Amino acid sequence: MRRKSKITSPKALETEIQFENKVRPQNLEEFVGQEKIKYKLKVYIDAAKGRNEPLDHIIFYGPPGLGKTTLAYIVAREIGVPIKTTSGPMLERPADLIGILTSIKRGEVLFIDEIHRLSRTVEEFLYSAMEDFFIDIVLDKGPHARTVRLNLEHFTLIGSTTRAGLISAPLRSRFGIIERLNYYTEDDLTKIVMRTARIIG
Repeated sequence: MRRKSKITSPKALETEIQFENKVRPQNLEEFVGQEKIKYKLKVYIDAAKGRNEPLDHIIFYGPPGLGKTTLAYIVAREIGVPIKTTSGPMLERPADLIGILTSIKRGEVLFIDEIHRLSRTVEEFLYSAMEDFFIDIVLDKGPHARTVRLNLEHFTLIGSTTRAGLISAPLRSRFGIIERLNYYTEDDLTKIVMRTARIIG
C-alpha cells in the first residue's frame, strides 16, 4: 500500500493570505509598539514628502517576528507608492536585479528581506544603484564585450535582517536610516492580541 506524500506546497493558502492582510497593520498609527522607530519614521517620511524627494534607504534589523516586513509595507503605504519585494537568497546574480531596478519608478520602494544573504556580486551591483542610481550592464563576451550604463529612477531600498552583523560595511554605509526593532513589552503584546481579536470578531 502506497503512502500518501507528506510534501506540501510552501505557498500560502488564499485564506491564509486574506487573514494576514486583514490583521496586518496598514499604517504607523495601527502598528503596535516600536514607538521611537514609528516617531522617527514619521519625521523622515514627512520631511521627504515636504522636499518632494524619495525617502532615504532603510535597514530594519532585529529578531524574527517583530514586524520588519510589516513596517516596510507601511512605509511604502505612508509615502503613497507601490512596493516591490524580493529576498537575498532569491537574488543569485546581478541579472536577477536588472528587471526589478529598471522597472522601479521615482520614489517607489524595493524591499529585500534577508538582505544579509545577498551574494557578494549582487551586493556590489547594488552599490551604484543605491548611491548614484545607475547600473552598468556588460553586453556580449570576449573582445566584443561592452558596457552599457542605465540610469535609474531615484528609489528607496528597504532591507530587513535578523543578522545585522553579517551586512558588510560598504553596504551598510549606503543606508541613511538604520533601525533596530526591540522585543514587545507585555502591554504591547496585550494590545496586539486585543486588536487581532477585534478584527476577526
